[in-house]
Amino acid sequence: MALHIIKSGQVTAVQQVKRIYQEGDQILLIEDGCYLYTLAKQSFDTVCALTDHMKMRGLSNKAAQLGIKQISFKEWALLTRNHQQSTTW
Repeated sequence: MALHIIKSGQVTAVQQVKRIYQEGDQILLIEDGCYLYTLAKQSFDTVCALTDHMKMRGLSNKAAQLGIKQISFKEWALLTRNHQQSTTW
């Protein structure tokens, strides 16, 4: 189980993750990666995003409608603790 942290707003970040993504992996959108929420949701079953970063970009409501779970910084810390590996894209 790996945690894939997508912070780049480049579509290639999602494409790269798709190549190595395995069942049980987790996707987290942060910083400009938040703009990829629609593509990420189309590509992966479960997608999380940092609440504060989504709010700053005005994307909270739209992302919530797609079923993207928005989490706090504390929850992010717990995610990193629960996954053996984490990679930032």
